[in-house]
Amino acid sequence: MASPTAPGHSGLDASVIARANHVWLTGLRDQPDRAVEFADNVALVAPHIPHLIRRQRDMLGRMVRYLVGQGIHQYLDLGSGLPTGGHVHEVAQGARTACRVVYVDNEPGLAKDGQAIVADNARACFLSLDIRQVDDVLNAPETAQLIDFDQPVAVLLIETLLHIRDEDNPDQLVSAYVDAVPSGSYLGISHFDDSPAIQAGYEMFEQMHLGDRPRPNLRGPDRQKSFFTGLDLVEPGIVPLPLWRPDPGEVGDRNPDRVHVYAGLGRKR
Repeated sequence: MASPTAPGHSGLDASVIARANHVWLTGLRDQPDRAVEFADNVALVAPHIPHLIRRQRDMLGRMVRYLVGQGIHQYLDLGSGLPTGGHVHEVAQGARTACRVVYVDNEPGLAKDGQAIVADNARACFLSLDIRQVDDVLNAPETAQLIDFDQPVAVLLIETLLHIRDEDNPDQLVSAYVDAVPSGSYLGISHFDDSPAIQAGYEMFEQMHLGDRPRPNLRGPDRQKSFFTGLDLVEPGIVPLPLWRPDPGEVGDRNPDRVHVYAGLGRKR
């Protein structure tokens, strides 16, 4: 996913990471050369990261299907990246045609491509906005057309908060969106943890002279829990991706408890 980053602090442009995700998720190489090269380099030095991105998309599908089952038909996906490869509108509308989805990402080229992808979908739109400008997102005409804030909404931050530094107060950002939605709404988050294995993969970029390395803001599950303050966590809580409500008979990872990306879903009282 792409999301706002501060120049000079975040490392690689988040839009490149979002486009690399598309390459890993779809197997297509229809992105700019820099993004394809980045995707190939990551697969070379840290092959577990593309694997985790695919597991994350599997989890997102399960989460959205769960939400549809709970009667949630409105989705605000913040820092969405490209809406391809089984993204929110594909899953939600596949389960219930009337579901409505607002994607938000601030990278102009990414937004242009995203807008083209959902152009023929009357129940989905893609906003080219900075998610840190909460009022702009919530008050956009496209948001007002698709989202009824008197009814429950699912706010999704999937692999987004790792692009927000602690000094930029991600907790306050999350709270602002949670405060804007009514009781019965949900907050869904996935986030890479701060394990040595993840950090070592990123450090390999510099060691192998593969160009700009990403500098995400990694956070462990205890830190991630703070984003759900005041919400009721849906079982099984904040857990590694494969352990978040796996489908019956789903073939999972051999050691799911060692997956270094966590997911959680909270319900607003």
